Amino acid sequence: MNPQFPQPLSAMKEGVLESIIEKVPFGFSLINADYVLESANDAWLKIIQKSENEVIGKNVFDVFPEMKDLLKPILENVKETKQPFYSPEYSWKLMRQGILENVFFNFVYHPIYTDSGRFQHFACVVIEVTDLVETKNKIKNEEERLRLATESSHTATWDLNLKNSEIIHSSYLSKIFGYEDGDAISHQQMRGHLVEYDRINIVEKAYERALKTGKYKYEARIIDKKGNLKWIFTNGKIFRDEENQPIRMLGVMQDITERKTNEILLQESHHQLNTALDATKLGRFDMDYETQHKYNFSPRFLSILGYDADTENLDCKVFEKHIHPKYLKVRNEALKKAKSTGDLYYQTKIILRDGKVKWVEIYGRLLESFEGSKPYVSGTMRDITDLKEFERKIRESEQKYRFLADAIPQIVWIGESDGRLTYFNQATMDYSGKDYNTFLEGNGWLDIVHPNERDENIRLWTDSVTHKIPFSFEHRFRNKNNEYRWFLSRAAPQLDEFGNVTKWVGTSTDIDDMKKQDEHKNNFIKIANHELKTPVTTIKGYVQLLKKMRGNSDDKFLVNSLNTIENQINKLNHLMGELLDISRIESGKLPLHKGDFSLLKLVTETIEDIKAAEQSHHINFELSGAKDIEVFADKDRITQVLNNLLTNAIKYSPNSKEVNVQLFVEGNCAVVSVEDFGIGMDEPELNKIFERFYRVSGEDEVTFPGFGIGLFIVKDIVERHEGKIWVESEKQKGSKFYFSLPLLEK
Repeated sequence: MNPQFPQPLSAMKEGVLESIIEKVPFGFSLINADYVLESANDAWLKIIQKSENEVIGKNVFDVFPEMKDLLKPILENVKETKQPFYSPEYSWKLMRQGILENVFFNFVYHPIYTDSGRFQHFACVVIEVTDLVETKNKIKNEEERLRLATESSHTATWDLNLKNSEIIHSSYLSKIFGYEDGDAISHQQMRGHLVEYDRINIVEKAYERALKTGKYKYEARIIDKKGNLKWIFTNGKIFRDEENQPIRMLGVMQDITERKTNEILLQESHHQLNTALDATKLGRFDMDYETQHKYNFSPRFLSILGYDADTENLDCKVFEKHIHPKYLKVRNEALKKAKSTGDLYYQTKIILRDGKVKWVEIYGRLLESFEGSKPYVSGTMRDITDLKEFERKIRESEQKYRFLADAIPQIVWIGESDGRLTYFNQATMDYSGKDYNTFLEGNGWLDIVHPNERDENIRLWTDSVTHKIPFSFEHRFRNKNNEYRWFLSRAAPQLDEFGNVTKWVGTSTDIDDMKKQDEHKNNFIKIANHELKTPVTTIKGYVQLLKKMRGNSDDKFLVNSLNTIENQINKLNHLMGELLDISRIESGKLPLHKGDFSLLKLVTETIEDIKAAEQSHHINFELSGAKDIEVFADKDRITQVLNNLLTNAIKYSPNSKEVNVQLFVEGNCAVVSVEDFGIGMDEPELNKIFERFYRVSGEDEVTFPGFGIGLFIVKDIVERHEGKIWVESEKQKGSKFYFSLPLLEK
């Protein structure tokens, strides 16, 4: 049972995701590993002031050549470290409504990798924070005015001699650094309390600027004498002598720990709130608790209703005018409930002025009266039209796919992430004759599985669920007539974005007729092999007798004919053996008679046998890094593997006369390689070469003779020895086959 989520639903989810990305208020684009822009939403295009045709499919450095030296090292570092890069409050000059403005953005470059760890894309997110920066600047200006206004309150003063670093300071400065009132501390002691990072990157740079501008100002962190982390603010001025050399610096210092902490928390809070509002596109309003009149509409609230907040004046009952008549009762019940619970929540349809219908979601909370003011409800409104349409399509899709699942003859089933089966289609009931609830109670479905396969069924299913790997098993199901038929069950996990299993969807296909046909085929092969063996052996015996009697005859035609007949009989015996091996492999009964032997001796003997039979090619052999190599394996079967690879190397290199064989040790395995310089293979053929009945074609697309089962058998033999087989090849340049076997444990 192979649970791939229905493709239309996946496509629909991707469409919804694309729609959401397209409508989000921040810029979003995807850049592939070759730095080519693959997609971008309208917000991103608007920010860079370019059209889609100007950027999509183009290298990002061709679009922004002035950014290459800055941006390329950043992207390369993101790809190498797998860590996103953040660039907060980046300043950019943009022309807006004919005016060149200084606009600020937050940039994020985030790497996207596949489940296998291959790099795929850079996700670029751009959010305009101009208003936030302006607000921060206003706050700083207000802080400066406040500091000057309260200079005599909780403010330390200091006078630093720039020639000898002697400092005179007020007593409050000692308290800031955690010393007792009246303790005198040196300038060097003060610097020692600075956080190292701030000393290097803030204080020292502030001093360098002060030497140029005359103004000394910074905010930095200190660790006071008691071990407390504090924020300090320093504002000073440099005085110079007649030769314009700096001699003194006077200034003030404040402990701004509380303000800085609150500022950081406030910034985080504002950022989170604004991000949430922007992401969800919420409209805000306030409502009188008694009259239920609404006021303080946000622009987004009015735009949802189809109004322009800049040009239209609206009364407090504007929202009520648009509620769909069928939902007035829903609204009234929600308002009534809000009076007792303090929470207002409902969903309703609204009718716009142009007759269009939307779905909106209202949420509010009752805020108690404060200093004589009336209690009121502060709330939000969200346009959920797309969500409602999505839910409708989901319901229709579920109905459609349940209908399709019930209509198909295959057994279809769905399981939860923990492996519990929670759905079976109608075909399951029709086949088993059982009711639906029987299958859902415990492991009721196991009742129809043949007793001989139940334990293995449970083991394989548990292993798949535990390791999140596909499930595949052939087993027999009992039908309503108490007859067992063979089924192939397959299932695969449906994973979420974090790699967690959400569902298992599987199918069980009736393969009983196929199993019987395979059995008939295998029986036929066995019978044919047995019946052919006797006449072939007889013919071979007579040919060998004739060769002894007439092998030295001057009649060359007779001698060549006898040799040809013997070669063809040997090929026929080889083909009969391969067909019998195929039958044994499919039934799982290919015999192995393992023992200890020298792989070096086997390779050299096999090469000599091939040389004696095939004198058209020169076979070179190399033993690397060992005197002898021993393995525990079936000697005859490994000979069969090497013999197949060597004969293939000769057959598929008609225009080359060299074949190279190498034997070496790698880790705890012995490795044999057979290299030819013949027709070679391209990528599609490499993926099929070990499949049953696949045959390679030459340059003129003429297929070489054979059944195409030799490599299939070779692969099975090697894997039954817990080894591996693989190939490297290039079209018209040759192929190099490798197989490995575990070394003999001593």
